Amino acid sequence: MNFFIFKNHNFIFIYFNARSIFMRSVNELEARLILILGNSFRNLRQLRWNLENHNKAYLEVEGKGNSYLVIVDHKGSGLIRLNGKPYFELDRYHTLIPIPFGSHKISLELSNYMDFGEKVDISPGIPFYTEIDSNAYRLYIYGSQILDLIRSINDNEVKDDLSNSLSKALREAYFESISKEQLFVLSKLIRTTLDVSRMIQEIEDPLDIYKEDENRGKYERALNVLKSELSRLVDKYGKRGELVGTGHAHIDTAWLWPFDETRRKVLRTFSTILTLLDKYDFHFIQSAAIYYEWIKADSPELFERIKEKVKEGKWELAALYVESDANMVSGESLARQFLYSQRFYLENFGRIANTLWLPDTFGFSASLPQIAKLGGVKAFATHKVFWNDTNAFPFNVFQWVGPNGDRLHAVTFGHGKGGYNSDFSASSVLEQYNNWAQKDQPILYSYGYGDGGGGPNEDMLIRAEAINLLPILPKVELSGVNDYIQRIVPVEEWRGELYLETHRGVLTSHSKMKLLNRMAEIALREAELWSTLARTYDKEVFIKLWKVVLKDQFHDVLPGSAIKDVYKVAYQELEDVINMANNIAYEAMQKLVGGNGDKTFVFNSLSWDREEFVEVNGKLVKVKVPSVGFSLLEPLEVRDKVTVSENKDEYLIENKYYRIRVSKIGQLLSIFDKEANREVLKDRGNLLVAYENIPGWADAWDIEKGFEEIHFEIKASSSEIVNNDGIVASIKFSYKFRRSEIIQIIRVYADSRRIDFITTLKMKDREVLIKSWFKFDLNVERAVSDIPFGVVERFTWTNTSWDKARFEVPIQKFVDFSESDYGVALLNNGKYGATLRGSSVGLSLTKTPIYPDPSTDLEEITFVYSLYPHVGDWKRAEVVKRAYELNVPLRVVGGISEVKSESFIRVSDKLILEAVKVAEDDSNSIILRLYEYENTRGEAVVELPFNVIEARSLDLLELNEISRDIRTDGNRIKVKYKNRDILTISVRG
Repeated sequence: MNFFIFKNHNFIFIYFNARSIFMRSVNELEARLILILGNSFRNLRQLRWNLENHNKAYLEVEGKGNSYLVIVDHKGSGLIRLNGKPYFELDRYHTLIPIPFGSHKISLELSNYMDFGEKVDISPGIPFYTEIDSNAYRLYIYGSQILDLIRSINDNEVKDDLSNSLSKALREAYFESISKEQLFVLSKLIRTTLDVSRMIQEIEDPLDIYKEDENRGKYERALNVLKSELSRLVDKYGKRGELVGTGHAHIDTAWLWPFDETRRKVLRTFSTILTLLDKYDFHFIQSAAIYYEWIKADSPELFERIKEKVKEGKWELAALYVESDANMVSGESLARQFLYSQRFYLENFGRIANTLWLPDTFGFSASLPQIAKLGGVKAFATHKVFWNDTNAFPFNVFQWVGPNGDRLHAVTFGHGKGGYNSDFSASSVLEQYNNWAQKDQPILYSYGYGDGGGGPNEDMLIRAEAINLLPILPKVELSGVNDYIQRIVPVEEWRGELYLETHRGVLTSHSKMKLLNRMAEIALREAELWSTLARTYDKEVFIKLWKVVLKDQFHDVLPGSAIKDVYKVAYQELEDVINMANNIAYEAMQKLVGGNGDKTFVFNSLSWDREEFVEVNGKLVKVKVPSVGFSLLEPLEVRDKVTVSENKDEYLIENKYYRIRVSKIGQLLSIFDKEANREVLKDRGNLLVAYENIPGWADAWDIEKGFEEIHFEIKASSSEIVNNDGIVASIKFSYKFRRSEIIQIIRVYADSRRIDFITTLKMKDREVLIKSWFKFDLNVERAVSDIPFGVVERFTWTNTSWDKARFEVPIQKFVDFSESDYGVALLNNGKYGATLRGSSVGLSLTKTPIYPDPSTDLEEITFVYSLYPHVGDWKRAEVVKRAYELNVPLRVVGGISEVKSESFIRVSDKLILEAVKVAEDDSNSIILRLYEYENTRGEAVVELPFNVIEARSLDLLELNEISRDIRTDGNRIKVKYKNRDILTISVRG
């Protein structure tokens, strides 16, 4: 039998060779580590808060070196101020607050929201002063990491070696004593196999045997033994791979808490990070320029400290004004997300962000890498693809290829325990390493508590130290995302959207939010365009209005997955934006026609001539209006009338293009296209179906895979002809479903191919998804729909598991099914989700979850979707333009101009004019934003209302030139473009 002897404190200790006799269990080792944690709290004593009011308290404390406050049993989330300055966060993950040397006033400001939005009656908790023995504390964390690794692996040899190494170290840190106060704090901080809570309950006062252990040197010896043992194991088993860590605090701009609570969360989180950055060597990344704006306004001194850390490279910036949705926003909204965030960073930090950091956004449109590159970033990073419910995303490091062929470095991280809120536990690191697809590339590891903010704590940073000491785990460097981008060499490629195979319901939840977003985007487009041309453009006003819209496009707000309090704010402020933008546009249009007057003018902001109907004084008239211009109201003669007749079972509507049969229950029985001499429908159309949808915790987020199992066909209970004047034929249908009601007017125009379904929802029933189905008589394999600055084609059959998973997909203004010479488009002015199945489409109209907002879609809301059958495919039929026309109606303005018609801007060729605005840095220049959508290349001619002195091709930030052949000729610009180009042209006249 092997043994050895050493003397200490007049005692003789005899140790037998443990491996030759027994091996301690994991629970036995854990129990010892917990008591060591308790003993790491030296000179522990309870303090008392001085209460200022219901949510504020303070105390005086003196730091003596490695001093901390330990706060237990608090309720709510708090900002700790040190001598009046923001210093640290108090939440369930940040309860140890470091205290600098010297005398200090510690103030606490509490919010009644816990980390994940739980409302509570606030309490400051019980504060304790302590001086932490760093050797004992590290011994506890290192040892806990070893136990975590042992529990996570199956290699018995490695497990035995790790267990013996820890056992050997703990022989040095033998237990002698612990105080009742230490046990009490332990009972509040941890929950493990050692039931400290029961221990403390059984200790009766007075028992003076429970005292702090004064033998402190043993912890340093034990820690050194452990490091030596682990070094030996690293030599034996090696390290595996490389890990680049970045601190991160995912802060939802609003979610289970309102916007103003997030503002408080940002201050608490940023204070914590700065305090930790002063003590530890690590890098931290934070997105959302709005947060920096808040800090600049709320705590200028803290903002200056952030600037110092950015300059040092320790605090890294990430692009976008908020971490926005990336499927439902317009291209121009994404452009402004980059424009306003990157310019804020440049102005305040002297640099722009290199990374598009979207860990939690619910899917990514195919055009995002192209837009991101134009927004100045070098890489894209997300975690969310690992939430897929059907297919495993195959890559961690790859080139994301945009529609125009641009490539952007991309990384998907957090595949395993912790995700984007990882904690640097050994099990988390091991799982993410094992799941990492490309072992030849370093792992990106994001650590820090999030969703409700908070970020890293000291335990995580010490765990990172331990990971570097442990065998079979990656080598760790806390060098951040910017360093990571420089290290990776992407080989794999992915082209197209990053479709998220979950959270499909966010494309529909909260109908009013979706409609207001669309209306606000359109209203701002109109206001900027007309005020630019009228020279009334106020840049500061538009920045302010745009930032409201951008904030409300956060990925839990626009998707409809936030609480009711969030929408009370968002609805009101979006309605205000729409009203202000419409007023600005109206005043600018009036100026362009000489001011208010008795003449009636019709304005068109789209970059092609339009001939369509507009309502004037309650009457529909047909007008012709030039590209980006106006014309005096001179109604055109409508020669081919539309008629509607009724028999016992159905209605018959006929115009020059169609004969349409509609049942009395509101379903289309037939649409016969007279021009094409073919039937449009294969089965009933506008079939309204309600589905029971109860997906579980993600109620607002998800649509069940089997959502069609329980369904109910909704039929109109009454109908009547409401218009039959030859110009328009309209039939009104009333549908009753349980306690809910749908009012729908089917409208057909005299000489138009568009068939409108003007729909009003009055929803009361919960856990329901309602779709309108159309099955077209077409032989197609793919459907086309619009995305930000472009279009995307999707396969509509379920050949593979990837196809099956796309049972609900994002669309914007249209989705089209086309053969080579015929097709049908479904247009809309405020819907974003649809099922595409062969030649059928089910447009999602409403979704009524209970959680997190039980009042979702209780508001009465009216929107329009339209059928547009067409001769030729979607390109020849100009479906993109027809979709814009539904969303951007002609506008009627009174004026006095003697000019009957004027076009201010004309764009030839296959380009869409998305935006016109005044340049950011030159009030004498205007910006034209255009994009190509048919996958062609050519030369466009843009005609302007002034002679052009200079024209430049720029990026979205209006800072850097983009190489492009561009020439000027009087009032014309000739610009060459390539497939799927996004163009930003600066023009000075």
